[in-house]
Amino acid sequence: MKKFRALTLYAMVALLSLVSFSWAGEKEIIQSILDARANVKTFSLPSGQLPSLSIEAAYGLQRKLVQSIVEKGDRISGFKGGLTSEAGQKRFGVDQPLLAPLFRSGELGPDAVVDRKNFTRLFIETEIGYVLGERITEPVKDVDALKKKIKEVFPAVELPDLRFEDMKELKGVDLVVDAVSCAKYIIGKRIPADQVDVSTVEAVLKLDGSEVNAGKASDALGDQWKALLWLINGAVQQGWVLEPGYVFITGAIGNMLPGKPGKYEGSWGKLGTLSWTVE
Repeated sequence: MKKFRALTLYAMVALLSLVSFSWAGEKEIIQSILDARANVKTFSLPSGQLPSLSIEAAYGLQRKLVQSIVEKGDRISGFKGGLTSEAGQKRFGVDQPLLAPLFRSGELGPDAVVDRKNFTRLFIETEIGYVLGERITEPVKDVDALKKKIKEVFPAVELPDLRFEDMKELKGVDLVVDAVSCAKYIIGKRIPADQVDVSTVEAVLKLDGSEVNAGKASDALGDQWKALLWLINGAVQQGWVLEPGYVFITGAIGNMLPGKPGKYEGSWGKLGTLSWTVE
């Protein structure tokens, strides 16, 4: 009996030690990302420190990161989709698109001047954006119901920052933890949602007058409204409450480009135009 009790006690101590190590490891990961964001530097891959990191656990770490960012004075302004193409998902070893909050501190307007010194690895994505017209606390039934909840649409540009030390071993779960590399995003002129069919939008991007990217609305999960429905319902299912005025960007139209310096001019057809400068 004494031997049994001793073995049981040993097992409990070992389990508690393992749990404590996991908690400590997670805290260190979150702090390293916060430091990287604050000081414009890279951080070690979470998947390298937690080799068995699952997509569910990665979203749990994302939640803790977001809570820390909000506690430091920022606030959530909406949500973004990432890896909304099969090729992107395959490249980073996941079988689903990714989502994460956007922050108010990241919002930029038309004619923004973007300083590369504020990024470790600046990238550029042309996207389509949406403004929520009412509060959402439960999953939306279908696209028809969703359309009634969207107030405005706009041309959008995301400026993600890939802060990872090891880009060769980068995995989808690593992207999830760092809020899918969210940093800055540019919002164009907002127009009523019923004035343009976003599903037909094509975007063309020029850098210093030369075309560098082109894509269609369907590049995001094959259909813009389906992509938005997935993004909104995914956020709700993770426990987020979506407030009126939140903005949503559904993923890259065309390719993700490295943020080279110069004058950028984007055209989204009937949705409008947007220009900005990278220095």
